[in-house]
Amino acid sequence: MYLAVVRHGETIRNIVGLVQGDTESMLSERGKAQAREVKEKLKNQTFDIVFSSPLSRAYQTAEIIMDEEIPIIIDERLNERDYGDFEGYTREEFDYVDYWNFDYNLKENHGESVQHLCMRVDDFLREIKEKYKDQKVLVVTHSGVARAIYYCIHGIPDDGDMSIVDIPNCTIMEYHI
Repeated sequence: MYLAVVRHGETIRNIVGLVQGDTESMLSERGKAQAREVKEKLKNQTFDIVFSSPLSRAYQTAEIIMDEEIPIIIDERLNERDYGDFEGYTREEFDYVDYWNFDYNLKENHGESVQHLCMRVDDFLREIKEKYKDQKVLVVTHSGVARAIYYCIHGIPDDGDMSIVDIPNCTIMEYHI
């Protein structure tokens, strides 16, 4: 299976550096332009199926990329991680590295643990690998979910630090799984 994972375009909250988690935030004009750039980069790809997070910033990015070519399937497992008490903070206002450590973060801030995020992402990956094993799949989601996909495929680092992989807006990550 060929899997392309795209992080949504820039949002208003991205501009000011706020963690948005599962809070709604609309694409900025630059975010819409980034999505059009991804569309151009993927113009020679023909996807069999497209999945998106239910959050509007991801879904709108998917709509721009696909331009009604095929229906976009919403999957709740692609929703961004719930940052709990840290929603709306900047990365500097809490221990971001520990928050993204698989061995440390156990949901002490009323948000979603890294372990739970990885479990739901792994569940999604197992399902699509089984159902669409010989197909081309596009997933439009968030940095946290894209990071979890990366680590579900490549393995959690020995030190548990999942903050190392940085995924800017509208990054395309490609996998053959």
